[in-house]
This record gives sequence, C-alpha cells and structure tokens, in this order.
Amino acid sequence: MRNYDLSDPTDLDLLKSDFEAFTPEDWQEMIDFSLADGNKRKVSYDERGCLMAARKKALYNAFPTAKQMVWALKIADKIEELKGT
Repeated sequence: MRNYDLSDPTDLDLLKSDFEAFTPEDWQEMIDFSLADGNKRKVSYDERGCLMAARKKALYNAFPTAKQMVWALKIADKIEELKGT
C-alpha cells in the first residue's frame, strides 16, 4: 500500500489513478467476499460500507473524498491479503 500525501497534487493524481484501477465489478467482488460466511467477522460493517460507497462512486465515474479513497484502497489491500491466506 502506497502512502499518499493528501496535500500534494501529484499524490492526489496517483490516488485517483489507483482508485480508477478498480471497476464497479471489482468493488462488488470485494463486497461479496466480505459477506461470505467465513469472512463476515474479518471485514467490519464500516469497511463494508466504504466498499459499497466506492462501488457506487465507480459506477457513476465520480470520486469520493481523498480520505475515503485511501480507506477504500486499504480495505482492498486487506481483502487481497485475506484471499491469499
């Protein structure tokens, strides 16, 4: 996971680019994974809500706030780690 400086315009562009790399289908796949029986306790309710907001923003080609994008990407990393185990 990359560390973004939210006051740096270059980092904000990188953040948007990283966020755009995920399609609505990718976000939905993560939501489905978080709702699976063995994973419900590994992903919090708030994290699942963040994934749903990210999916909605991706559907409408909109961007959440920078902090929300960072959080969504951290959750995506967490889910990728969980899938790997």
